[in-house]
Amino acid sequence: MFIGRFKERENPPFELLESLKNHPAVKPLIVGGEVKEYSAHLIPEGGYHAMPQIYGEGWMIVGDAAMFVNSIHREGSNLAMESGRLAAETVIEIKKKKERFNKENLALYKEKLEKSFVLKDLRKYKNFHAVIGKNRHFLTTYPEIMNVSLFSLLKVDGVDKRTKEKETIKNILKRRSVSGILQDAIQLWRATR
Repeated sequence: MFIGRFKERENPPFELLESLKNHPAVKPLIVGGEVKEYSAHLIPEGGYHAMPQIYGEGWMIVGDAAMFVNSIHREGSNLAMESGRLAAETVIEIKKKKERFNKENLALYKEKLEKSFVLKDLRKYKNFHAVIGKNRHFLTTYPEIMNVSLFSLLKVDGVDKRTKEKETIKNILKRRSVSGILQDAIQLWRATR
């Protein structure tokens, strides 16, 4: 969920946690449990278009501070570690050459990032947020469809899979037309090219 949607929904994060705890699939698993501590950390959804200048005179930025977050794949730790490693390599190389940590020399960090999976992956998904932001059903309708469909398909209730699959397809098409699904698929495909 994008942070801006919290304001629209008027749900504070602790209410979302309570809602999850009261979900019929979760509640029986945590009966008698007690919350000892609650903590939340906002992770920037930024991505490629939100990246700030990542190096300058005597400094480099790594991890989520540099917006190295791939929210599509829920990645961030690996990007933070890799950008930290590349920043460290940059420092070591500059130090070995006994050169200054100026902007020109620290540009090596950006070169290393360009060759790594960090910027390649962020660039690949750079337009994804715009598509998702314009089409709310990607964050509402499709997750709901997946939830209901998987629950039905995986439920052990004596109904054969073929019948469940037909019912699932009917339910999907009630929520989104074939042309709508195709348009959405094309938009997502274009956003990741």
